[in-house]
Amino acid sequence: MKEEPRKKLPNKKIVKTAKFEAKEQFTKSSLENLKTENERLIKNLIDSGEFKPKD
Repeated sequence: MKEEPRKKLPNKKIVKTAKFEAKEQFTKSSLENLKTENERLIKNLIDSGEFKPKD
């Protein structure tokens, strides 16, 4: 009987790196979304007269 070839699993180090990069990318994306949302909210408050920016 021949042994069935085993499926090679990816190196743990590579998997951890990919997970870290995915988390980092998610964090950067979330931060950009928060900045955009913050700018939009401030603009709306200024337009409505509820907020006056400091000069």
